[in-house]
Amino acid sequence: METNNLLKTCELLYASYNLPIICFNDRNEVIKFNCSYLGYEKVFRHIANRVTGESNPSLVSGYAGLYGAIKTNDEKTLILVGPFKNKKISDDLFASLIHEHNLDWNELDSLKEFIGNIPRISYNKFLNFICLVHYLINREEISIVDFFNSQNNDFKVPEKYTEEIWKEDDFIHGTYNLEQRLLSYVRNGDVEGLAAFFKTVANTPTPEGKLADDALRQSKNIFIGFIALVGKAGAIKGNLDIEQTYQLIDLYTQECERCISVNQVNELRYNAIIDFAQRVADQKHPEAYSDEVYSALQFIKTHTNQPIGVDDVLKHVYKSRSMFMEQFKKETGETIARYIIKAKLQESKQLLAYSNKSIADISNFFYFSSQPHFQRAFKNEYGITPLAYRKKKLNK
Repeated sequence: METNNLLKTCELLYASYNLPIICFNDRNEVIKFNCSYLGYEKVFRHIANRVTGESNPSLVSGYAGLYGAIKTNDEKTLILVGPFKNKKISDDLFASLIHEHNLDWNELDSLKEFIGNIPRISYNKFLNFICLVHYLINREEISIVDFFNSQNNDFKVPEKYTEEIWKEDDFIHGTYNLEQRLLSYVRNGDVEGLAAFFKTVANTPTPEGKLADDALRQSKNIFIGFIALVGKAGAIKGNLDIEQTYQLIDLYTQECERCISVNQVNELRYNAIIDFAQRVADQKHPEAYSDEVYSALQFIKTHTNQPIGVDDVLKHVYKSRSMFMEQFKKETGETIARYIIKAKLQESKQLLAYSNKSIADISNFFYFSSQPHFQRAFKNEYGITPLAYRKKKLNK
């Protein structure tokens, strides 16, 4: 697409959807600023500098939310879309935003007004909008499943699993344990755990139920009931704001009714679940973390079933031992070694409660030096032995 046509397309998209769309050339210069608040240009420049060439389109996180990044096929133009607000911005986050990007404190009210006026849409719609921009600019059609698969740090579900994960009677009306495991991941805000869980479910043989004559209507009915369960028994119990949860349930219900295929309902379903889990996680883990510490936390959480240690974390973040260990302790209140153990123990609770793995197998799975070591660590952390915890969960 010629540059003039590209810029006009972005201008029309902004006029139609009111989502800020900023265009940069290959020298990182702004060539089109479709945004109502000029002072936000510094933020967009910072986000643009963090875009990598690993995937296109891609997602970039910031204090105000998520941004979509789309590069033209000739890589001469970068388009940023956002921010997508996945939660209410607190005064502390506004302060961090101003400090991080050297914004004018006198413009705080204007900044709040700008963020507040960005349309509230679901995560699913935001991803679809990014896919739309990518299609209009590059003439390449991608689905949300493709989009998720292209991300390194976000929820991944291979497309081949999608249909099997969401078989009507297979998953939604499946075993009680599967349902409770999913709700537990949402309550804990464990996005990475959800990814692994969905892959496990996709490979679990379970009987298929008989679909109604109208498969789309049945899929929608199941979605509506299930998303209410995820919100009430998952997100609210994970301390997500009750009003926000009910608004999300209503928003996703409305969006479900607009789906025109079973596959669209399926995609919306796992997007909604990850959205709930991410909101719970954001609440549990404030964005006060520096990029380095946040990267370390994500590395630890995604490697709990591997024999990692402090040196592995330091290697991941490319930081020296003395400086980073002090920084990590200051921001998290824990040493790196202690956080690794706590992450493994937290994951072990899921397997104790919702799997048939033996305690010895669970200990080996998380690379504890021995079963007694695992049992001692678990009791020291939770005041109960692994076996007693399992029995307690089974008796509920």
